[in-house]
Amino acid sequence: MPMTDLSTLPFPEWKTPDQCAVDINPSWWRDEIGRRGLPGTPPSARHLTRDDVRASENGVFTPLWWSLAWGAGPRLRLNARRLDSIADDVPRCEELLTEAADLSRRDPFTAYSLLRPGRHNAIRYLGPSFFTKFLYFAGRGAPGHPCLILDRRVATALRDRCEWTSLHRTGPWPAETYERYCGLLTRWSQESGRAPDEIEFMLFYGFSADQN
Repeated sequence: MPMTDLSTLPFPEWKTPDQCAVDINPSWWRDEIGRRGLPGTPPSARHLTRDDVRASENGVFTPLWWSLAWGAGPRLRLNARRLDSIADDVPRCEELLTEAADLSRRDPFTAYSLLRPGRHNAIRYLGPSFFTKFLYFAGRGAPGHPCLILDRRVATALRDRCEWTSLHRTGPWPAETYERYCGLLTRWSQESGRAPDEIEFMLFYGFSADQN
């Protein structure tokens, strides 16, 4: 399928929902991270907001645990396997995540490519829907941080509601697609006066917000 010309896609005028806290299971994160002897501090509260994750301490593992917990909510998904994969080679994962966090502040394409080289994830079970959360939160809320979250709900909204017809709803997406996505939301931000991550949040909740 030919790539959609993103320069023609208009900004979607949807209502932006209020920020909300995500319910998590902090005891699971504490126990599973501790059992594997992994570095970093697991989240301790029963609810996490984006601001909470942005404020998690420096380093790479604490922000990773908090972004994974926030992204998974109470369902946990594949997080046990993600923790096992990281525990298999902590120094390698720390090096990858440190470099990716640094790149996230200036180069979305290369940051994404580092964690998704070719057709495989650099860290098993840490795919784009979750590692783009890490890349986003690595900016710690800095204005102009170029990396944004791309997951299935955002991709589905872009395809079905915003006419990005060449975008796969579920991924995994190549680095070029991620770079185009970040560029599209940056353009929409300039046109609308909204922050790029506010637009991403609107896309994530766009279906329900549009119906309220």
